[in-house]
Amino acid sequence: MPAQATSSDVAIVTTYSENNKFYLRSVPYDDEFPTLKGRTFVYQNGNPRPIYVFDRGFDSIEEDSNNLILSNDGQVIFFAIPWQANEDKDGLKSITIYQNGKLIRSFTETEVTGCNKKEERCSLLYSNYEQVVDKEKSNLGTVNYRKTFKEGTDDKERFLSDYPIFVSNDIVYLTDSRKQVHLFDLRKAANLGSRTFDDIFAEIKNKGRSNRTELSHQKSHTYLEFPKLMNGVSTYQALARFIGMKPADLAASKDEAYKLYTFTVSVDILRDGRLEIEDIEIDPELPKEKIVEFFNTHRFDISEVPRVFDQWHLSREYFSFRKANNRIARQEKQLEIAEARKDREKRMTLESINGVYIPRDMGECFVELDKLLGEIDKKEIRALRTRDEMIRYHLDMGMWMRNNWSLWGGSRLYKYFLDKGLRDPEDMSSLILFYYYDWLTGQKENWKQWEKDPRRPFSEPADQRFSETINSRRKP
Repeated sequence: MPAQATSSDVAIVTTYSENNKFYLRSVPYDDEFPTLKGRTFVYQNGNPRPIYVFDRGFDSIEEDSNNLILSNDGQVIFFAIPWQANEDKDGLKSITIYQNGKLIRSFTETEVTGCNKKEERCSLLYSNYEQVVDKEKSNLGTVNYRKTFKEGTDDKERFLSDYPIFVSNDIVYLTDSRKQVHLFDLRKAANLGSRTFDDIFAEIKNKGRSNRTELSHQKSHTYLEFPKLMNGVSTYQALARFIGMKPADLAASKDEAYKLYTFTVSVDILRDGRLEIEDIEIDPELPKEKIVEFFNTHRFDISEVPRVFDQWHLSREYFSFRKANNRIARQEKQLEIAEARKDREKRMTLESINGVYIPRDMGECFVELDKLLGEIDKKEIRALRTRDEMIRYHLDMGMWMRNNWSLWGGSRLYKYFLDKGLRDPEDMSSLILFYYYDWLTGQKENWKQWEKDPRRPFSEPADQRFSETINSRRKP
């Protein structure tokens, strides 16, 4: 079966220095964010040959974002990632500074702002869009969009809306959410310290400007299946034959009766079809050496990817196989089911799983959440009007509980709820959130009343509806 792909938008970024004597062109090699994949070329204006090239893509750049800045001598690149930075990985921290293509300085958001996110809400860049922009008059969502401020917006807020980050004479001015302005000298690639916005506004109010930035949007391809071989043969089929197995599908009912063996691989496919493995995680029972040999000795078709990209990155591509002999594959599945049953029974008694303590009951859940959350989080929960508003935490805090307390995979906490009639992990985590609100707001014994009578309706109308939903999902 030929490889399938869907299109996604990827921007090639061109950014000019403040004096327009130099510019950089950054070509990404994937459609993820944030990413290091790509190549950047730095040119002197008027010269078609780059003065230097290095492996690094700069993404999430808008024409007025100013978060990618080139120094006036073309030697230094300043890059800010205002959201989703990876503070543990060089190159993907909140701020990175490159000199002649080499990473020389990087800063986490905390190192720049000094903000303790467990105690306060703060961010790398100041943002007041919701407060100062008149969306209707701006024609938001149309091709005629033009930012228009609400009446009464003062000069300071207008300035911060336009220029939370900008460069002037090789000094970068970055204003964080607390209105602290952090200065970076591109000539020295150094952090010069911070000043309050009110103190510095008079000095900078005439310096704010948008970088000259141009975006060339390309339709890249997100592969739904690994690219086929250069000769048109399905990679899945060819690899299965190479290792003496059959291709399988984790989601297909026809393969449910067989034990499946899987691996994931992240690769770079070059324009000539060669493939370079970045990372591979493989089932120990699969022949890793032969799989690596297959990828290293075959060429792959990336004709779907526009030729402007010299290569393309595929991250965590999944492969699954089964034994070629149907009888053996079925026997393996039965053994796997038996082992999984034993493992699940054992998990129901464990005090910790994957290094995470598993609460014994709902009361212990609250103690553990108290350790996990910062005071700012608990303060926001206490400020909610009713426990019904805890639904806003279902996709973050709730997901953390479902995954880390093994409400899906089985644990002693899962068994605690199961014994009380609940069977859906989504309901379990929602119930914890509801009663955690009570616990934080001084009603620390409410959960015990539920524990004595799990079928007891809640007191509030919204809770009554929630109770009815849970009761409909109970074990018969």
